[in-house]
Amino acid sequence: IYQVLRELSSNNYINRNVFLIITYMRKILKYTLPTILACSMLHISCSDWTDVESIKLKTPTIEEQNPELYAQYVKSLNEFKASEHQVVITSIDNVGTIPVSRSQHLTDMPDSIDYICLNNITEVSEINASEIKEVRQLGTKVLGLTDFDKIENAWKKILDEEAANAQTISDETENEGEEEPVDNATRFIEYCKNEVAKQIAASSALGVDGIVANYTGFDLNSLVEENEIAAETARQAAFFDAVTGWKAENADKTIIFKGAPQNVINKKFFADCKYIIINAHSAKNQNEMSYLVLMASAKDVPTDRFVMGVTTPYLTNSGSYNGELGDGSSAIIGAAQWAVSKTQDYTKAGISIDAAEKDYFNVANVYPTIKEAINILSPTVK
Repeated sequence: IYQVLRELSSNNYINRNVFLIITYMRKILKYTLPTILACSMLHISCSDWTDVESIKLKTPTIEEQNPELYAQYVKSLNEFKASEHQVVITSIDNVGTIPVSRSQHLTDMPDSIDYICLNNITEVSEINASEIKEVRQLGTKVLGLTDFDKIENAWKKILDEEAANAQTISDETENEGEEEPVDNATRFIEYCKNEVAKQIAASSALGVDGIVANYTGFDLNSLVEENEIAAETARQAAFFDAVTGWKAENADKTIIFKGAPQNVINKKFFADCKYIIINAHSAKNQNEMSYLVLMASAKDVPTDRFVMGVTTPYLTNSGSYNGELGDGSSAIIGAAQWAVSKTQDYTKAGISIDAAEKDYFNVANVYPTIKEAINILSPTVK
């Protein structure tokens, strides 16, 4: 506009008043033009800020960067796991929903782990199921848990609820006569058979490489009468017969026992077990670990396959803190050190780590304790 008026003035088409207007507008443009330009630039910038454009960032994996080197690594890893060595068995409390943390992924666990046991075998997410094939490529085997202790605890809760309901009914109504006694022993056997069948069926459907049979039980020396022995034999058979039957149909798969082998009546079962995990969650030093193994070394229990079973730290219902030794050090590291110390009384076949997913979280390094334990057992494996 200023330029047009200037040209008109030069051609004498306007008078002095127009010239004054031109001068006034010139002053306005002089002071407002920078502001107008700045606002225009700000509008453009704001528009750029609010128009979000996704940026795809991809960090290449070792396999993608150097496929040949990675193939050699996988080959060496599989050869090591196939050789004689002290094993590392882990168990995780897997979730049935979509994983919300990297700690819930099988593929994020250390490559050198030999076995991963899924504790919640009836609730495995599709993502975890798809990861089984990936970890198998590294020589890692995936197991499903068959848990007598869990079945027994669930049964006790059922009986407690029934007793509470019966008491309520008794308080509200008059007794019209004596009720027939309930044979809870027989009921438990049927309940146990059904539950263990569900667990084994879930493992079979998932196509796992084996089963961990968890059983604690009680001291068999407390059984005196023949009828007591017969009753306990029937109880245990409801669990172990199902596992033995599964093994007969899956000869190429692995069974690992976990718990207290001295409390098992039919010790022929251990002939099918590759390892026997001794539960030492409450052990406060390595001497206690050795004592638990000696207690487990009952007649007819194989002593050439003991694995020390510990856990990442957790607070028990009674208020004690498991997973740490008496001096505050890690039970996982203590178990690894126990495993490499020599003894002639029995074979130390490795370690087992429960709740392994809890060791994932660390600012500097994921799974730091498990990796340190692996390095103690096999210093050449990284």
